[in-house]
Amino acid sequence: MVPVWIFLCYGLAAVLVHLMHGMYVRGRVSAPDREHYILVTRNHGQQMEWYLRAISWYARLRGRDCRITVLDEGSEDDTLAITQRIKKSGDLELAVYGLSGWQSEDDMRRQAAPAEDETALLIDLRVPMEAAKIPYVHV
Repeated sequence: MVPVWIFLCYGLAAVLVHLMHGMYVRGRVSAPDREHYILVTRNHGQQMEWYLRAISWYARLRGRDCRITVLDEGSEDDTLAITQRIKKSGDLELAVYGLSGWQSEDDMRRQAAPAEDETALLIDLRVPMEAAKIPYVHV
């Protein structure tokens, strides 16, 4: 005869799985559909491809779409060339704009124009340690 506690444990495990699934589904409904990364750059040619690929991989692992907007403040290195090459490859939804002079964070967000169904994250790479906000990037 099988002890009753085995059936009790099995039943509790099944209830727990159903509760966890319900919490997961409710959490996914409230989460935005897309993530929008706004990168402010100036002479980041050495790291630019890695930043863009890391964001893309992170979004794919989480099962979300992502859009990246690069706001460049007059880079004199290969930052724009690398960004344009990746944009032309079609792997990422990527937009590139130039910054004119000093702009506030609100001005940069308006220029990047995040849509209603996406979460926007502004990362000013001109500021030390801001790159740490990018997944898989350790500064």
